[in-house]
Amino acid sequence: MLKNQIRLAVMQPHLSNASRAMFLELSEYCELDLVLSPEPEGQGFKVAPMPEGSRIRCFLGRTLKPLGPRLGWIQLSALTYMVRHRPQAVLLNANPRYLTFWVALVWARILGIPAFAHGHGFYRRGRISGPYKLMMQALLKLVTTYVCYAPIVRQAFLDNGFSAQKLAVAHNSLINQATVTPKEKEEKEKNEKNGTEVGLLFIGRLRRESRLGMLIKVVERIRQEDDVPLVLHVVGQGEEEEALRAQASAFPWVIFHGGVYDPEHIRSISLDCFAGCYPGTAGLSVLHMMSLSLPVVTHNNLRAHGPEPSFIRDGDSGLLYEWTDAEPSLYRALRSLASDPAMVARMRANAFADYQALAHPGLAERFWSIFSQHESLAGFAATCDISASPPASRSRSHTAPETINR
Repeated sequence: MLKNQIRLAVMQPHLSNASRAMFLELSEYCELDLVLSPEPEGQGFKVAPMPEGSRIRCFLGRTLKPLGPRLGWIQLSALTYMVRHRPQAVLLNANPRYLTFWVALVWARILGIPAFAHGHGFYRRGRISGPYKLMMQALLKLVTTYVCYAPIVRQAFLDNGFSAQKLAVAHNSLINQATVTPKEKEEKEKNEKNGTEVGLLFIGRLRRESRLGMLIKVVERIRQEDDVPLVLHVVGQGEEEEALRAQASAFPWVIFHGGVYDPEHIRSISLDCFAGCYPGTAGLSVLHMMSLSLPVVTHNNLRAHGPEPSFIRDGDSGLLYEWTDAEPSLYRALRSLASDPAMVARMRANAFADYQALAHPGLAERFWSIFSQHESLAGFAATCDISASPPASRSRSHTAPETINR
């Protein structure tokens, strides 16, 4: 338990299931004020309410876009919070499109509150323009620390001439309480009459950028041309669900499970699968599939993804198909996996090991380690007896592979 309390304000657009679990764990280290907007409707989000009490308080308010969809966004809950409260530290979602993000940075600087920004930076842009560089210089001037989602984010800063002084990395990860070990997969295969599973798993929101329609076409081709009876399991919901169900209406081998939020249920579905595939713009779904001992197949344009697909080791823990030749390349990648059980077994072991390295210690512990290095918070951290009752996510520690730590 904490003998002395830090109250950390967290300002971000909305909760996801992954961030909800992480904040619950972070509340074991410090008290939290979650300053949020409601999750978007009709986009595949469904998040259980955050339990509130002495350690977690929630402040909700709409987000306005008075200047249009590109910039000047205003999160009303953040403005209200800054008027009425003064936490010991603040963690901000580093989205420069939000006017309230910049207001919060200035507010924290004036009041002497340590401000930590968490974001994916500009790795998707490669080289950045002069005006954009000036904006990022101003951001780094105002923050205490910029916490990068992944090493690829930090490297983009360094490649554009920024100092590493205010940069830290906390691998954007998730803690899956219902993992599948490679041994479990092997034992299930031995008990199956037909050998290796033919299931293929997709987890994520059903949106245009997911390119699930292309995956359905590729699976159909493999079934017809290669006589491999693949079954596509789709876990998720979103704005494209109706159109995708119509596309797959004649294919009984496409199974839509809908929005499944029970980890044990997803685990059960995954046991019938030999690999995971996210053909479009992926994010944390990649780590979820790795936690289920599934080699992950996605495209090789890492700048188009969220940071998490950069954790895939091509040919070792998954396959990156050629973005510029998408459908034929995805076909070749999935066909090669489906026809090579030895490669699948090797990749699943590597995928699960890499997940363990990324998830232990968990994101909450990584955040806490970064926060507690600041001199104004070190005194609080020194009085924290967190070792006596460690969260489950800290029960094991692992060393990340060299490719992940790059």
